[in-house]
Amino acid sequence: MKQLKLLKAEKNFYGGTFRNKRKGRQGSRPLATKHSMHLVLRSSQATGAKSFLKHRKKVRGIIDRFAKKYAVKIHTLANVGNHLHLHLQLANRFTYEAFIRAVTGSIALAMTGASKLKKNKGRFWDYRPFTRVVIGFRAFLGVRDYVLVNQLESQGFERDDAEIVIREFGPRSSA
Repeated sequence: MKQLKLLKAEKNFYGGTFRNKRKGRQGSRPLATKHSMHLVLRSSQATGAKSFLKHRKKVRGIIDRFAKKYAVKIHTLANVGNHLHLHLQLANRFTYEAFIRAVTGSIALAMTGASKLKKNKGRFWDYRPFTRVVIGFRAFLGVRDYVLVNQLESQGFERDDAEIVIREFGPRSSA
């Protein structure tokens, strides 16, 4: 174990607000097929009529359609209104780019009512997608519970109450 400290620790996250700092722009996005990943997509325009919660079935349908097409396994999904949390696993690291491009583009077009032919006003997504590689079973359970807490928050629970519900009644086996 002491020798492992000699190796440079690799960054296992990329995107989101970390891109605003120099350290966050360095390196490439880590992708994993052996481990699952936590993905966050955020849009400040997704409020009111454009909220992801108002179009819950449409958003879920888009994600499921492209997950099936690009062989991405969705462990859990939380639609929080202005952002989405996905706990997913890639079958092939080369399909991530096509999957994320298809999902983000389709959701943005569906929420704004725009088309490929009309000129769109501004950007729909606030940041690049945030991804974090989830290494280990304990981290897997932590991300799964975190996504479930966000799911309960979107249904009206307070964060503390949602954490208690997950701790007391949540699943404890792997998904």
